[in-house]
Amino acid sequence: MATNLSRDDELQGILSDVARKRFTNSRQVNPVSNLFLTTKYAVEKQYISGAVIDESFSSTLAEINLKNAVLTDHGRNKLEQLLTQSTKEN
Repeated sequence: MATNLSRDDELQGILSDVARKRFTNSRQVNPVSNLFLTTKYAVEKQYISGAVIDESFSSTLAEINLKNAVLTDHGRNKLEQLLTQSTKEN
């Protein structure tokens, strides 16, 4: 698992995957993983709606379900901004 990604890189990946409907089932993840923390951040910032985050899944695992998640207008704008920023950096 890659841990060297910045939050923006991780966020861009999650938003892109949600936009392309790449999440077809729920995932059990470490609650301190970049994937979980960034997904939770995206939900809190209202970039994504329809996500289900369960931090009480077990003592060592959390569950995220993005099967029915969609980008909000705010999320589409954020993804566009991240893609533009990424293009300028490369």
